[in-house]
Amino acid sequence: MPFNLRKPQAIVAIASLLLVMLIAAACGSNGNSGGSGASSPAAAESASPSASSTVSPSESPSPAANPGTETRVVRDAFGEVEVPANPQRIVILNSSGLDNLLALGVKPIGAPYSISVNANFFAHLAGQTDGIENTGTTDQPNLESIAKLNPDLIIGQRDTHEAVYEDLKRIAPTVLTERVTGDWKGLFRDQADAVNKLGEADRLIGEFEARIAKFKTDMGDKLTNATVTLIRPREDHIRIYTENSYAGDIVKEAGLARPANQQGVSGQHIAITEEQIGDMDADVIISFGRESEAAFFNDKIQTNPLWGTLSAVQNERVHMVNWETWLSGQGIQASNLVLDDLHRFFGAQ
Repeated sequence: MPFNLRKPQAIVAIASLLLVMLIAAACGSNGNSGGSGASSPAAAESASPSASSTVSPSESPSPAANPGTETRVVRDAFGEVEVPANPQRIVILNSSGLDNLLALGVKPIGAPYSISVNANFFAHLAGQTDGIENTGTTDQPNLESIAKLNPDLIIGQRDTHEAVYEDLKRIAPTVLTERVTGDWKGLFRDQADAVNKLGEADRLIGEFEARIAKFKTDMGDKLTNATVTLIRPREDHIRIYTENSYAGDIVKEAGLARPANQQGVSGQHIAITEEQIGDMDADVIISFGRESEAAFFNDKIQTNPLWGTLSAVQNERVHMVNWETWLSGQGIQASNLVLDDLHRFFGAQ
């Protein structure tokens, strides 16, 4: 039957249909539903970037908006390394580095114990290491433990960690420092540079050197009359540590002389036997042996008649000191503690 336009129901239906069509057309011509105006193609692209879109350097997010994305280049034992400009998750692989980073106000997330995983962090760092995860020992880092920490920077030393260097690089950017034995200040500066704190390291070294200068001033003429021997008892012999060692370098900087037989010696230590006890003779003897290796010194050296002939023994100037600071510490905090001991032993006020 033909459609009758004169029927009221038909007229209403047609009018309603036209109204819906007009509203739909109006909505389609507008931008988003927020009523901010028509969308340009650029705005649409910005709202929904394609998977292949790129951002030019000038459009890159700022470091403040994306912390940790900015990088810088430092030099290590193998050349140039790109590292975070502001690393947040640092793993340090040696005890000197832990000492130094903490002195710089940088707390790593992981660090090694010195000689045993059943030991602990060095006692002179007590109160500073809470929350730091153990990553093995200095000589044997635990790569699995390090990887689980998800570090953004790893710092080690070439002579100790070169064998695992490639493995470490697969975990995070890795800086392996390289310094001659005894150059603890240079090592400190390298470690500080890796975490972008070189200026602070120089300040701390300057403070230490000012303390050295004061020690020498306080000692005055006593410096020319005092000699010192540094020894480390081992399981079957004694080592005399030379001016080329870590502690030896500090003693030398402090202006303290060595006996003639210890001067001009290459290497960082000399091995002596029971028959060579006389080679240790000095005004002051400083011993930094580990407790686990004390038996030989106690049973074979101190009971030997030659021991009683030494000047330091006769004048009761043999000092047993903490091996953690004098032997293995090798950081700025340990170095200041070594200097504290020198003040006490030599009466510098």
